[in-house]
Amino acid sequence: MGQMRSLACLLLALTLVHCGDDDSTDATDGTADAAVTPDAETDAGITCEPGMVPTARGEHATVVDAARNRLLAYGGNLAFPVECRPMTDITDEMWAFDLACGTWSAVTPVNAPGVRARHAMVTAAGGERAYLFGGRQQASSGYTNFNDVWELDLATLTFTEIPTTGDAPEARSHAVLAHDDARNRLVVFGGNVSTSGLTITGVADTWALDLETGAWTQLAVDAGPPARYAHAGVADENALYVFGGSPSFNGPFLNDVWAFDFATDTWTAVSGGGPASPNTRFGAGLFLDGGTLVMVAGHDSTDLGNENDLWTLDIATGTWTEVVPGDVHSGMAAGLCDFPADFTTPDLEAPERRHYFGTVQHDGAGYVVMGKTDCGNVNDVWRVDLSAPEWELFGQASTAGEACNRSGATNCSSLCF
Repeated sequence: MGQMRSLACLLLALTLVHCGDDDSTDATDGTADAAVTPDAETDAGITCEPGMVPTARGEHATVVDAARNRLLAYGGNLAFPVECRPMTDITDEMWAFDLACGTWSAVTPVNAPGVRARHAMVTAAGGERAYLFGGRQQASSGYTNFNDVWELDLATLTFTEIPTTGDAPEARSHAVLAHDDARNRLVVFGGNVSTSGLTITGVADTWALDLETGAWTQLAVDAGPPARYAHAGVADENALYVFGGSPSFNGPFLNDVWAFDFATDTWTAVSGGGPASPNTRFGAGLFLDGGTLVMVAGHDSTDLGNENDLWTLDIATGTWTEVVPGDVHSGMAAGLCDFPADFTTPDLEAPERRHYFGTVQHDGAGYVVMGKTDCGNVNDVWRVDLSAPEWELFGQASTAGEACNRSGATNCSSLCF
């Protein structure tokens, strides 16, 4: 029943924030409630300057700049709903998150690709370059999708568009992007090729861009995962792993796991889902620790909707383990943009439930950056120790987009107020 309700909500393009409908977000900022003390000296002897609080957002992309010990978040959607109607305010902002100080600062890239949301970014081997593929921006009617590729010099924050040749993947948003270090190429899988805000057309194609020649090649034409968008992805030097997603507003939501072998250009099913698996969902995050995948959050097919759970998958056996259940649905139903105050029993050790957030991993940890929630958008950063997965709030955040019952208030009139 929960799956039917959630899928019907998406199909009708209602403006329920709970359903994760297109562009239903909140840009309200708040006072920082977790931050490294300004001007404090860290254990490494670094003096931390006062940070800034970025406007809350979702649908952005995040990469790691290891040489400068920072995360970079580019683009995204800043809009918030007006009388429950989804809005769009796509940005070209770039923000840097200092991993030593836990503070944000606004940075200005050179020759940026422009306003963009639902694009994919990845840091290349060696750590001095990152790449951006696809995404979308608002048009006079619907959206304009992209299939362009940009290289970002992490030292100078300069973007350069890469000229490409041959048949290219259809322009799309919410694809997964990986860098195949050994073959110096980018690998793209899936995404949404629809330009309408009311429909989704997930695809199942796999493409490689040779970074030496700029030539596109379609791979694994006859086999691989079924069509999907808003799936999670993570890669190591050997393979790209993808989890979940959905082919359309109609669903079905997915919870399968597939691996793409870079050496053989072939897909293999790792886990087909099932009763001992995470709920089917889109907009989740995925990290990789040796032979273990760590999956976090996303929007599932139950009445709860947004999740803040945490699971691990043994790649060799295909066995899932729930590590953090997260918030528990109280059983109370949500009306049109009307969540009861006791809609959930919150897990206050876990982040606000969310989807369409940024993910990146670095030095044994996975990071969840901002994202879309039942109550709008958030601008926090959470860290997961991948060797012993658990949630940890990291750095500064505001309370924008968080449920009222997370604040300790006892007089919440609804979930969000």
